[in-house]
Amino acid sequence: MEHSDKWTFTDYFRAEKEIFRAVISTGVAARWMIEHDFEMPTDADLKKMVAEVNRELCKVWVDIYVSALLKWLDGQ
Repeated sequence: MEHSDKWTFTDYFRAEKEIFRAVISTGVAARWMIEHDFEMPTDADLKKMVAEVNRELCKVWVDIYVSALLKWLDGQ
C-alpha cells in the first residue's frame, strides 16, 4: 500500500478539534486569571479549568464537525 499525502476526514477533524481546544483553553484561562486577580491556580483549580474546557468543547462539537467536513470535502 502506498502512502498518500491526502488528509482523511479524521485528520481534518482532529486538527479542527485541537484548534478549538486551544482557543477555548485560552479563553478559560484568561477568564480565570481575571476573576482571581492573576493568582496562580492550584491543582484543584486546574482540574476545574480542564473540566470547563471539555464542557465548552462539547457545546461546539457540531461546529467542529461541520468545519472539518467542509475542509475535507474542499480537499477532495
